[in-house]
Amino acid sequence: MSKSLLLMEVSCPKCGADLTEGEYIPLDGVLADGTGHSVVKLSAYFGDYNLETDLKIPDGSIMNFSCPKCEESLTISSTCGACQAPLASLDLKKGGHVDFCTRRGCRGHALGGFGDVNQMIELINRITDTPNY
Repeated sequence: MSKSLLLMEVSCPKCGADLTEGEYIPLDGVLADGTGHSVVKLSAYFGDYNLETDLKIPDGSIMNFSCPKCEESLTISSTCGACQAPLASLDLKKGGHVDFCTRRGCRGHALGGFGDVNQMIELINRITDTPNY
C-alpha cells in the first residue's frame, strides 16, 4: 500500500472547515502550561508522527489544539489509552473521525468511532477508495 493512500482529508468537527493542506493539517496549538502558542502542522498521513512548528514542544508536554478557522477546541472528553492525556479529534471527510493524543511523544491515536471491526474496515476502504466486497 503506498503512503499516498493513507493521506487523511480532515475537517473541523465544530465548523466543518476543511483542514488538510497538502501533506499537513495546520492547527492552532497552545502548550497546556500556557508557555507557548503557535501553528502546529501535523502530518496528514495516518501513522506519521512528524510535525512542523516554530514552537519548542518538550517531550511529554501536553498541547491544546483548536481549529484555525473557528478557534474552537478540538479536545474531546476521552483520554488516551496509552498515557491518559486528553485526546483531540478531527472528522474524516469520508466518514468517521480520527482521535489523537495531545501528549508530545505519545503515539496514541485511533481511526473510527466504531466499535465494530467490519465498520472499521469499511472506513479504511472509504479512505483508500477501495471497493467493499
